[in-house]
Amino acid sequence: MSALAGRPAPIVSTLCLPRTLFAPNAVALLGDELCALNVQRPLLVTDRGVVAAGLAEKIFAACGRKTSVVIFDKVTENPLFSDVDSGAALYAREACDGVIALGGGSVIDTAKLIALLATNPGSVANYAGVPNVTHIEGAPLIVIPTTAGTGSEASPSSGIHPDAATASVGMHSRHLVPRVAILDPDLTHSLPSRLTAATGIDALSHCIEGYLSTKSVPLGKAIAIDGIARVGRYLRRAVANGDDTDARAEMMMAAYAGGVSIGMGLGPAHAIALSCSDQGFHHGVLSGIGLVATLDFTAVDRPAQTAQISQALGLEASMSLARGVAELMRELGLPSTLAELGYLANDIPALAHAAHTSHFNLFAPAHPTTADYSTMLSNSLKKI
Repeated sequence: MSALAGRPAPIVSTLCLPRTLFAPNAVALLGDELCALNVQRPLLVTDRGVVAAGLAEKIFAACGRKTSVVIFDKVTENPLFSDVDSGAALYAREACDGVIALGGGSVIDTAKLIALLATNPGSVANYAGVPNVTHIEGAPLIVIPTTAGTGSEASPSSGIHPDAATASVGMHSRHLVPRVAILDPDLTHSLPSRLTAATGIDALSHCIEGYLSTKSVPLGKAIAIDGIARVGRYLRRAVANGDDTDARAEMMMAAYAGGVSIGMGLGPAHAIALSCSDQGFHHGVLSGIGLVATLDFTAVDRPAQTAQISQALGLEASMSLARGVAELMRELGLPSTLAELGYLANDIPALAHAAHTSHFNLFAPAHPTTADYSTMLSNSLKKI
């Protein structure tokens, strides 16, 4: 009889992380990584903006002569089910054997689901937004982010919109963690200042809510607080000067930390961001607005952790974390409330209900009631 018989199963602190390459010009190693995965005909998933910036050409050069690359560049800014299904159909039609994602979070999230559909039957509607759906490991996936924000390169999640007028739905699985993440800060230099700011706030939102999560993942918490400190020190620099190589590299690390944090569970800020994702606004801005709206509520249950976050972010002890995030966003030229954003809320009770029932509350330190969410949303919608 086993010595463990009759004992409760151990609670294991788990992180699922990709093989990670981080350095300027790290993209030059792509060919070696494809060879190691035995991928000879990858589908390159990207968008037309990335192609126009000349970054896809760098991928073709890095893949080497022995690799035949098929390109899918039709990913939209807020990716749709149709993007995934079209990419998966092209993957099958061209007999591809792996996926490369080159772009921001929209591209990477789309590529994750294309890779999943390469080995699982049906369409994306059979998986995204479907709890506990049965699936197996997808095709080999290498991700190369061109922004520093979503952290999708290190997360086990993907978010996708059923259509352009519907809030996104998600999927969370160990099989969505990429096999390889290539972090090359040189690829982020062309990112405009406003997008640099928005994606940086997105990274901050992931790190903060992951750090406050009720999941006990000591290594993950250490990575999250480190990511917060990097945002505090380097986001302003990256926004002010896109050619600041050190700041770009540090923000890429902060974004990766945010991706790790997503695996620990997020919270009320993302419940609001998801509920308000139906009008095409940038997810990073919505997540930051969600932080401003909810952090005072969360701080009541996590005063010590909130203080640690404030210190890592470089805030004065007398300033609340919510106010500190709001001031940072405004300093970067971003709106910090739904009113400043121009969000049109026709049904606050419905938004509050959607936020209250969101899966993002699962590991939140406190689960706001529908009335709590209604108050937070109403406050954020007030015009000053």
